[in-house]
Amino acid sequence: MLRPSLTLAGAALSTAAHVCCAAAPAIRAVPVDAAWLAQHHILFAGRLVQARSIADKDGEHILVLSRKAGPSPSQPRSGRIEHIELAATRHGRAGAGWKQEWTVRDAVDCPDLDSEADFYARAVAVTDLNGDGRAEVTIPYHLFCGGGIEPSTVKIILREGATKLAIRGESLVRLPGQEPFGGERRYDQALLQPRMAAYKRHLDGVWQAVAVERAHR
Repeated sequence: MLRPSLTLAGAALSTAAHVCCAAAPAIRAVPVDAAWLAQHHILFAGRLVQARSIADKDGEHILVLSRKAGPSPSQPRSGRIEHIELAATRHGRAGAGWKQEWTVRDAVDCPDLDSEADFYARAVAVTDLNGDGRAEVTIPYHLFCGGGIEPSTVKIILREGATKLAIRGESLVRLPGQEPFGGERRYDQALLQPRMAAYKRHLDGVWQAVAVERAHR
């Protein structure tokens, strides 16, 4: 089956996928690898997509993005990749160890169909949009389960502590010589409040960077 290839809008991505240091110099985000996570006894399932060490006014945190793929539980011996789980987990320093603070999980299960799910790793962002010294984490990803050229489900989640804001919808598919299709999106009601304008602008920028698919015949 022909599936669209994902492309990123470079200019928009360089704006959206950034570490915000101008407004809050105390915030720091640096990559860490699987060996570092193992050394600090931070576990994840499947393949490590990305991990970052984040420091803000609340202390040290570790963000871990992972992807686990395998057969559908309904057809465990199929030998096909039909079930994919995504997890984004933030841990906080707790004494000499780490304690899970929150997790964003999603998955597809597509027996006998094409399946895909992954993070837009280059567009993961650590920011301080409200200037309070606490890091916000933006996690964009896509899910697909189907049998042809169809839009993917796209979700962009922003977490700041217990606060969770999101845009959810589908990718915009562009085929040569045809009108684009898909592209619908829905905002959490909280994002439509005037006091959330900075968050909405940020998430809109990430959406524009990741949610366009181009298919080639």
